[in-house]
Amino acid sequence: MDDAMPKTYIDQIKAPEEQTDADFWKNPFGIEVEYDDLRFLYIPDHVSTYISTQVARKVYRYQINHISTKEQITHAVMITMGGLLPGVQLHDHLAWTLNKNIPPIDFGTMGVKYYAGPGQPLDEPRIIHALSIDVKDKVVGVVEDLVDLGGTANFVANYLLEQGAKKIVLIAPFLKSKGDIQHISEVISYGYVPKDTWIITPREKVETLVKRVPYWRDRGATLSTCEDNLIRIGYPRYLIDIYLRPTYERG
Repeated sequence: MDDAMPKTYIDQIKAPEEQTDADFWKNPFGIEVEYDDLRFLYIPDHVSTYISTQVARKVYRYQINHISTKEQITHAVMITMGGLLPGVQLHDHLAWTLNKNIPPIDFGTMGVKYYAGPGQPLDEPRIIHALSIDVKDKVVGVVEDLVDLGGTANFVANYLLEQGAKKIVLIAPFLKSKGDIQHISEVISYGYVPKDTWIITPREKVETLVKRVPYWRDRGATLSTCEDNLIRIGYPRYLIDIYLRPTYERG
């Protein structure tokens, strides 16, 4: 890592693509804001793409290491909504191959809901979209954006095994814990984040804003304070201008 790289939170997330700090994103820290017990970590688009590329390299290494065992991943299930963005990015690397000993991976989807909002898990996961591919006798990669409590990963892994999957490999850019994961043979990831940190991925910038601003408001935050929170987190000016005031004023 270049010693001249930016070190503060806001500098890290505002750094241009060619200055992406690999070490920071392996163990990133979030930022505190007013009227909230959670920390927030804003992931820029180019950082999301970079991390998915590094995860794809790890998947490829897994495939190389399992040539002799015949337990290479041949199918991947993207868990919606979270797994769609990393899944699509991984698809670009893994749905085809230049190595005859490495199978291309067939991607499908399965919809599972476990969170009502930031820091608000439901009592149990729910299937909201049926599994779209046949996994019987297959080694299956389960693609998520983040493994937090392990509830979604465990639920999906157990479900896929019930559908006849031979083996489950979890693929996720970030983990908060490995201790809660069951039914999964191996985990491929890039980094860890603390349990008190809410990751804002490129696919949920607006969703997080419209769910968290009313939470801050109801705890006493003014419109100006909510704006300061979003700037502190790293939100771009154009999203603040479009969504902040109508979200704050909504009943």
